[in-house]
Amino acid sequence: MALSSLARKGVLVMCSLLWSLPLQAGVLDWLWSSSEGPVEVVVMVPFVEWRTGPAIGYPVFHASEKGEWLTLVKQKTRWIKVRDSRNREGWVLQDDLANGTLTSDGQVAVEMRPERDDFSARAGEIVAMMGDFEGAASISVAASWQFTRNLALEVQGSQVLGSRSEIRLANVSIQHQPFPGWRLTPYLTMGGGYAWISPKATLAQTERRQNSTAHIGLGLRYYVADRYFLRAEVRDYKVFTDRKTNEEVTEWKLGLGIFF
Repeated sequence: MALSSLARKGVLVMCSLLWSLPLQAGVLDWLWSSSEGPVEVVVMVPFVEWRTGPAIGYPVFHASEKGEWLTLVKQKTRWIKVRDSRNREGWVLQDDLANGTLTSDGQVAVEMRPERDDFSARAGEIVAMMGDFEGAASISVAASWQFTRNLALEVQGSQVLGSRSEIRLANVSIQHQPFPGWRLTPYLTMGGGYAWISPKATLAQTERRQNSTAHIGLGLRYYVADRYFLRAEVRDYKVFTDRKTNEEVTEWKLGLGIFF
């Protein structure tokens, strides 16, 4: 029971760390990193607006016109602090710089931030999830490839830390999402794989088992911002054994994903 309690506490800690990733990313964005010194860009559009602070609520106090050079100072979330030749400083929306500036050699220095349309048209994703596997703590990592807007192929590995046994799962699934353009999009998953079951050594029966599995489940994805999304899923497993009856298990889990 102590091991199971420890595993549950570990799962809660890992969940907290995963859910805080977007906040950590926002803090790290404060610094504009470049190994070759400050980045300078030239305005290629009629003008870009400056604000007094890194939010849409701050007033516009200046605009750089076409042909002006700006130095990129630092970044905070969707805003970049710039400096002009007169040492004035202000905040410019990242997408405005991405669409309207170039470096001296004609390269794009600022990339567009991913948006919900990019999430809908993603090529794949990587997800870490934690949850409950028939009363035992479970940890899962999954990677998927989106081969159409509605269908994806996913490979997932899981570890279940139970009080009586330790279980490792490997599954391949086909996922169908009927509404890929929604911010909160449901999906159906079904597939199969293998389960490796290792009873605890303190039990009288310590024979290890390897069984094939099949599963069906329902899930939700919720786009947060940038490349982050949340995912929740429930699965019903059927474990095929050499006994008279097969085993049925329900698993639910929550997690954080990054798409590309």
